[in-house]
Amino acid sequence: MAGPRLRGQPIMLKSALSGGDLIQLLISQIRSAVQLQEALPVSIRRLRVDDIDQVVTIEKEAFSPLWVSSSFKRELNNKRANYLVACFDEDVSPEVILAEIDSDRPAQDEEPRPTKLWSRLLGRLGFSSNDEAVDVDTVFNIAGYVSVWYQGEEAHITEIAVKETLRGRGVGELLLIGSLKAAIDYGSKVMTLEARVSNFIAHRLYQKYNFKSVGIRKAYYSDNREDAVIMTTSPIDTPEYGTLFAGLQSTYESRWGRMDIEEY
Repeated sequence: MAGPRLRGQPIMLKSALSGGDLIQLLISQIRSAVQLQEALPVSIRRLRVDDIDQVVTIEKEAFSPLWVSSSFKRELNNKRANYLVACFDEDVSPEVILAEIDSDRPAQDEEPRPTKLWSRLLGRLGFSSNDEAVDVDTVFNIAGYVSVWYQGEEAHITEIAVKETLRGRGVGELLLIGSLKAAIDYGSKVMTLEARVSNFIAHRLYQKYNFKSVGIRKAYYSDNREDAVIMTTSPIDTPEYGTLFAGLQSTYESRWGRMDIEEY
């Protein structure tokens, strides 16, 4: 979902170099400055009861504690809804991945990095650095989730969220692909959703999948009463959209190296 980002390092050029050498040096320094994001080892599957606590945590993180939480357990058997999660592969440790992300991120305060990382890891594994017990629910294997409700011929994404520390790694787009596949399989003709008017990154992602702005919901978000833009696709049950969707899936797989989605 997020392309390569430049670290903001200055590119130094030496005037003594020839034109060809300057170009090669420029290319080399740009390559070293680009931070390539690798795909996370996650796949899309249906929500399970054991996932709910983690999903609620991600929901509160994304929508603020004031957000009215969904009744995930009750909705698991709802035939007119689909709840999907991005789940880490069983043979990988999310904690190791988070530690690597933390180690690549510039320090935000004066706390020494080793102490900071150690405290985070202990907390996520169910301990604390001062010997106090921590809720074991901090151990996780869910990177994000999406909820889809089916209303007549319309599929409605009511929520889509990714764990904050794991954003920008293709998880949100994978969840969107999974929800579109589920909607097409269900027989829906269009898909709709809401997004914060200020969330331009999300707007660009949705526009790529042919969502268009069709209206505004005033003061939709409870944390700051921000408006939501309503976005709806062109018909998703047509050959034209099928061709577009297949191409976007191929592009995603080429960009991130994998696209694992469970058959629903």
